[in-house]
Amino acid sequence: MQSMTATRSGLAGSALVARTRSTRVQARSGVRVMAAQGYQWLNKEPIAIMAGFLGWFAPSNIQVPAFGGQSLFGAFTKSIGEELAHFPTVRMACSGMDVDSGFALASVQCAGTASMQRPRGPALTSDFWILMVTWHIGLFACLFWGQIGVQARKQGYFD
Repeated sequence: MQSMTATRSGLAGSALVARTRSTRVQARSGVRVMAAQGYQWLNKEPIAIMAGFLGWFAPSNIQVPAFGGQSLFGAFTKSIGEELAHFPTVRMACSGMDVDSGFALASVQCAGTASMQRPRGPALTSDFWILMVTWHIGLFACLFWGQIGVQARKQGYFD
């Protein structure tokens, strides 16, 4: 290690000594860097996607008392059906009478002006939202952990 000294004058003519050192950093031979040489953070593996999907789809179909004896997936698809049963509902006002119609808007004839409102999605208080968020968080977590597990096994973390 080299050291150099330099003398400078300070306040009231006092001498200041400054030392500069050069340092070297050496890596030990036992250091293993995993993110080197062609590392790709997203290696798509079809088996990880299939296993992650099945790893969530199968347990989400188990009936539990919390959903009234239904499974999470069953309650979710039931809520989808209930929401689609009244979507898209459009209120039309045709010369003083109100008409509820779904997709068959062409069959309603209006003499005069008709005012239409935008179709509405599920209400914020609907069970659809909590079931959708819960099911998808579980699905994405299983896909994520499945991908991590497959890549870790490929790279030798479990050896």
